[in-house]
Amino acid sequence: TSEEMWFALVSSYKDMGGLLRILSLIGIVLYFVTSSDSGSLVIDIMSANGDQDPPIPQRVFWALVEGATATALLVAGGREALNALRTASVVAGLPYTIILCFVTLALWRALSMETGDMDPYGNDFGICVVDPFAKLQPKLWVEFIVNIFLSPLTLLKVVKRHSLGGLGIAISAALCWTLFVMLMIVEIVGQYDETLPVEGLYSLAWVFYLGYVTLVTIVRAQIRSIYKIHGNPIEDFFAVMFMYPSVLVQLDHVTQPGGLVPLLPDGSASDGRVPMVSVAPSKRSNKA
Repeated sequence: TSEEMWFALVSSYKDMGGLLRILSLIGIVLYFVTSSDSGSLVIDIMSANGDQDPPIPQRVFWALVEGATATALLVAGGREALNALRTASVVAGLPYTIILCFVTLALWRALSMETGDMDPYGNDFGICVVDPFAKLQPKLWVEFIVNIFLSPLTLLKVVKRHSLGGLGIAISAALCWTLFVMLMIVEIVGQYDETLPVEGLYSLAWVFYLGYVTLVTIVRAQIRSIYKIHGNPIEDFFAVMFMYPSVLVQLDHVTQPGGLVPLLPDGSASDGRVPMVSVAPSKRSNKA
């Protein structure tokens, strides 16, 4: 096991082996004690209805319950049971990692606005990337489903509407999307047909998908620049990579009523019935 390998390693230091084994045991004990103490504190605060200074006996109770649970798992299932519990905890914590990324971004924006480095007012997208799931609007549901399969067509409309450097970026995105879909289909079919030499095609397919994501990211960044919407290319990239149908719906609505929402000085948003910019600025500047 890994523990036996570690103690075998420290034992190879001859005279210092005994001291290193003792220090290793102390470190392991401190790690588990502090971890259990932190977990007990969190559970204690939750069970005390959010009280930041919960009773000490209650905290000791939860620590004993955690220890008893771990002991029961070791006795009942051995190391395999603990490994299964560890895997389940990691899987359960993964969504919170994504949420933490959004919270970190929100904190950075709040601090930037507080220090005056970012204007808290201006335009914002009238449709959020989670609106197709969070709002009871069948139209958004339909558009989301359509863009799962036909997103290059929506991207073409957005590029033509804003005159974003010709049609090359839309054609390139459509090509990357088509190759991604075709390669994934061939890879799936090849799993059931041994005559098709398709091993590893899914890797190439994901390369084309990342190319498609990059091109849509460029378009979204240009749209933000035109309408003075806060954001950065990293946000655009991950939004497109994980929620590309919602991003295409968002970009398609930006020139429609309600697609662009001006933020008000009180921190709220208007109803979005009248967009801040009704036409593409490039056309307006040409007329000027």
